Amino acid sequence: MGYRSEVYIAIPKADELELDAILIEHHLFGGDYFTKTNYLGYVTYHCPHLKWHSHYNDVRAVNDFISEIPLDNFPKEGRCLVCVGEDDRIHSDIGEYQEVFNIYTKVELQ
Repeated sequence: MGYRSEVYIAIPKADELELDAILIEHHLFGGDYFTKTNYLGYVTYHCPHLKWHSHYNDVRAVNDFISEIPLDNFPKEGRCLVCVGEDDRIHSDIGEYQEVFNIYTKVELQ
């Protein structure tokens, strides 16, 4: 099985088709993988149960897209990614995810 994560991505609407193409190319779109929603000028993507290790080609492709610096050397504004592991800890993040996503930890008695 291995360690799995919930993966959240937000990008500006203008970047939607490019990320869709990457997700489709790597068989990460639809079904048990990423779904998307329009949200206040962003497109958000969510996958509830995925191995997200940076040495995987598909993960590297998405991470590279999110952290891409265009030829004009200004960072792409609004792109972000955050992963929450099975242990409810953030283990990967790119960009200012706090501007789009709120992450809460819930404490319960056993």
